[in-house]
Amino acid sequence: MVWTLKGRGLALLAAAPLLAAAPAVAHADGPGPHGHKGDKGSTSKPAPKHKHKHKHKAPKHKHKAPKHKPKAHAVALRMKSPKKSVVPGRTYTWTFTVAAKGKGKHGKAAFKTTLPKSLAYVSGEKHCKAAGQKVFCRLGTLEKGEKATGTIRAKVTKRAKPGAKIRPRGTAVWGRDHVTRRFPAVRVARTADLALSEKAPATARAGAEIPYTLRIRNLGPAAADSVTLETRGPIKLVDRDTACVPRGRSYLCAVGGLQAGEARTLRFTAVPRGNVRAGTVLKASWRASSPVLDTDRANNAAVVRTKITKRR
Repeated sequence: MVWTLKGRGLALLAAAPLLAAAPAVAHADGPGPHGHKGDKGSTSKPAPKHKHKHKHKAPKHKHKAPKHKPKAHAVALRMKSPKKSVVPGRTYTWTFTVAAKGKGKHGKAAFKTTLPKSLAYVSGEKHCKAAGQKVFCRLGTLEKGEKATGTIRAKVTKRAKPGAKIRPRGTAVWGRDHVTRRFPAVRVARTADLALSEKAPATARAGAEIPYTLRIRNLGPAAADSVTLETRGPIKLVDRDTACVPRGRSYLCAVGGLQAGEARTLRFTAVPRGNVRAGTVLKASWRASSPVLDTDRANNAAVVRTKITKRR
């Protein structure tokens, strides 16, 4: 239906069916009714995407190599060393035992070793031979289950350092089989060598003081700790160090420690005990000692003889 308003030259068109229909409105991207951006007609914002990264590490499995049993030898070797510390310059014995225990019925047995420079070969079994530091011993033929024991005697050289370990390696042979072991370790003892020398007048007038000069030297190889000097005889020290104390009819003097090669000089003044007649030979003895093992005690002592003459 159409109504015409002629007076104003306007035409109003109305379509009744169209008034009841709501026009479709297209919304562009922009704020929605609740302040959210829409997407192609949607008035709500899509939920944010959460990225969850889960790293699954494969468990580490440690694969242990299978333990291999040591090869069973057809020959066994047992060795013995000196039980106590060894002293340079002295000779000691090392013992070995070779045992045949394998599948074979019999075979030739032998023992061989190379001595360190701290040892010098002295002797062994009758079938042992040495070439320099190498020692080879023939033990004959051994049946299965038999044993052969031998010894090697060696001297500890001056090159052996105090406190060092001596542990030679030895090899036992039986037929085609062999086994190598080490001798039990033995230490080189800490040793020193104190040497004492003296100087005094050959004669002295009756009643006069007698001067004594003593020199103590440590020949090594190790340091000598707490060295002392003891004097005995019919003399009385009148000018002595405070480190000297009376000990009965003798005196004990503290010298202190001496390194290898170190020396110390001590001076004393003494008079005879009591009245000594002219012509008497006054004998005074001195000895140096230390808790450290001394390899040569023969040079630790000194004896001084002084003849008493008449007064002028």
